[in-house]
Amino acid sequence: MKQPIDIIFISKKHNFLRSIKLPGYLLTLLSLVLVGIVVFTVILVSYNTREIFIELNIARSEKEHNLLLHQLDSLNALIDFTHKQFDKYIAQDNRERTFWQMAYIHPDIWSMGVGGEKPLLDEKYLSGRVRERLNEMYEVLDVLKGKCYLRSSSLNDIEAQIKGKITLWSHKPSTHPVPGRPLGSGFGYRVDPIDKKTIRMHWGVDIGAPTGTDILATGDGVVSYTGWRKGYGLTVEIDHGFGFKTRYAHCSSIVVQKGDIVKRGQTIARVGSTGRTVAPHLHYEVHVSGVRVNPVPYIDLANVVFD
Repeated sequence: MKQPIDIIFISKKHNFLRSIKLPGYLLTLLSLVLVGIVVFTVILVSYNTREIFIELNIARSEKEHNLLLHQLDSLNALIDFTHKQFDKYIAQDNRERTFWQMAYIHPDIWSMGVGGEKPLLDEKYLSGRVRERLNEMYEVLDVLKGKCYLRSSSLNDIEAQIKGKITLWSHKPSTHPVPGRPLGSGFGYRVDPIDKKTIRMHWGVDIGAPTGTDILATGDGVVSYTGWRKGYGLTVEIDHGFGFKTRYAHCSSIVVQKGDIVKRGQTIARVGSTGRTVAPHLHYEVHVSGVRVNPVPYIDLANVVFD
């Protein structure tokens, strides 16, 4: 713009009129300066605004960071408390395993973790303190997870042991075959009650009772024999499993058959005097792994009467 520009100033109040002639380049320069000032002002305001937002975000991030650390500390304290509480379960586990005659779990085994990968975190956004807290938590939680897994497995083992013990107890001969009746001639060598002079081995225990008195199974099992045996008369034999068998001899009658499953306390026969005997009584034997043993230790609940 090479042509000069006239600028006219008019004031009606003061009746004033004046004109100024300015070169065209000067007006262009003034316009550029004005534009520059405006641009600079806009940039400055934008920068200051950005700085304010950054400072606000930093303050908020610091607050969130401190809150996160506080929460991690609280969580660590809770995990530590849980570990101490779990020690009670370990002690209980040891007592249970001791009671059921099981080997206890060594303390070093309880302190082992189960392994596994840690959660993947973008650590570039985590401070060193947060990473340190998280690593500690992962390690402690891994051990706690291992303890829970071990306790669960131990409970399953104990449950299996209990079931096995209960099964063994229910099958093991351990009650009186004729409740309330006293034991007579015992296990061992004795003078033959019939010829009164021969010494013979008596392989069981005699229990005197009137003819027709119920004879009860002394443990769960399967009837393996019913019928007449020389010298024993009418006889019932029960296979209880676990190496135990019982024999009930001199019966007047038998109420079960071979192959029947019987329960402890179930009537299987009735007292009589069949076979080689001089009076009504039950001849009771206990066999362990094929060996005839003294039945007395297997008649622990002599005072129990079954309905």
